[in-house]
Amino acid sequence: MLNPLEKIIDLVKKTGDNCIVLDHQGNPTYVIMAFNNYQRLVAGQSEVSGLTEDQLLDKINRDIANWKATQSTLESDNWQSFESAVSDIKGSAPASAVNQDSLNQANNNQNSAAPDEKYYFEPID
Repeated sequence: MLNPLEKIIDLVKKTGDNCIVLDHQGNPTYVIMAFNNYQRLVAGQSEVSGLTEDQLLDKINRDIANWKATQSTLESDNWQSFESAVSDIKGSAPASAVNQDSLNQANNNQNSAAPDEKYYFEPID
């Protein structure tokens, strides 16, 4: 008769899945997986030729999720840089009256340059 650990190992061999072993508090402690899969994981290799269709789809979905996570982090960093630049510009910008004069001058220049095409510049607050 097999002990519980041997039963789990036998099931992992049959299914090709991985198993997470928890401690008494329910915290993940160990992972049981095929040794070849572990070697590829450690070596950073991920061969797709030996995967089933479901395994391949799972791998693709994980890769996409990882990519999206890094993209959202990059977007967040870019947004923070943008907000910082905007606040720097607002802090060093001249008074709004000067900005309004610049906009009026731009409108006048646009009207005199091309009378058939009219544009209106509006300040952004």
